Amino acid sequence: MEGVCKIFEEYLKKSNPSTPSITYDISQLFDYIDSLADLSCLCLVQTQNQAYYEPHNKEWIKESIYVMLRKQAGK
Repeated sequence: MEGVCKIFEEYLKKSNPSTPSITYDISQLFDYIDSLADLSCLCLVQTQNQAYYEPHNKEWIKESIYVMLRKQAGK
């Protein structure tokens, strides 16, 4: 999920090259995610008998990012 945030931050830097410091809120990040034509996440699930990748959609990605950022803010 950190990778999605970094991609968004790079997008902001390229969109605002003369701005030395860029800030954003989570709604801007979520709007960016929603604007992407195709975004999904495959997570590895391992059991004793098998391993497989489970697909997740944009809503799951946004929820995971929200949880990650909440944990980071709580440190």
